Amino acid sequence: MSQAIKESIVSENNLSHRSSKFSQTAKLKSLSKRSFNFWQKSLRRLIPIASAAIGLSVSVILPSEASTISYSGDTTNAPTFNRPQTEGFEGGTNPPTFLSSNGIAVPYYSQPFLVDTTGLYDVVGSQNFLGIQFLYQNSFNPTTPLVDLLSGNDPFPDEGTSGFSGLSLTANNQYFLVTTGFDNSNNSFGTFTNTITGPGNITLVPEPSSIASTIVFGILGSTLILKRKLKKLTSVN
Repeated sequence: MSQAIKESIVSENNLSHRSSKFSQTAKLKSLSKRSFNFWQKSLRRLIPIASAAIGLSVSVILPSEASTISYSGDTTNAPTFNRPQTEGFEGGTNPPTFLSSNGIAVPYYSQPFLVDTTGLYDVVGSQNFLGIQFLYQNSFNPTTPLVDLLSGNDPFPDEGTSGFSGLSLTANNQYFLVTTGFDNSNNSFGTFTNTITGPGNITLVPEPSSIASTIVFGILGSTLILKRKLKKLTSVN
C-alpha cells in the first residue's frame, strides 16, 4: 500500500473520529440545555409555590374552635425559668408578686389560647409530677415572669392537679397557660394534660416559629439543590 493511500486512510479515520466526537458533544450540549431549561423552570415555579405554602400554613395554623378543649404536653428537657412564688406551700399572694426561691430553674410549657366569649372559664390540669400553673394575659416572657401575670396555682397538698376555677377571661384577648413544676428536682417535670372549658369557643394557638422554620428550611434546601444542578449544567454548556 502506497504512502499516499495510508495517509488518506488515516485522514479519513481522524475526520470520522472528530465527526463522531462533535456529534456526541452536540448531543450532550442539547441534553444539558434541555436539563438546564427544566431545572430553571422548576426553580422559577418553586417561588410562587413556596409562597402559597407559607400562606396556607399560616391560614391553617389554628385548630377548630370548641367550648371544651384539651391538650397534652411534656416538660422533660423543656426550657427553664425562675417561676413566680405561689400560694399553698410557699405562702405567696395571688396574683404572685415575687419570684420563687424553690423553683429557680424549672422546666415549663407555654400554651397560648383565645376565647371568643367573655365569661368564666375553668382549667382542669393533671400532671405526672409536682405541677404548678400560671396564667398570663397578652404576653409571656420567661425572663420577666411577673409581667402580665394574672394568676398562679399550687394545688398543695393535692399534687399533680394544678388548675384554675372561675377564671374571668375577655373575648379576643390572648392568654398563656404556663405549666411548670415546683422546684428543681426530678419530680418537677414530665407529662401533663390540660382541659379548658367555658361559655365560649376556645382556640389553641400553636407557636408558629417551628412551623415557619420547617417550611423555610425546606424551601432553602430545595433552592440550593436546584441552584447546584443549574451551576453544573452551565459549566457543561
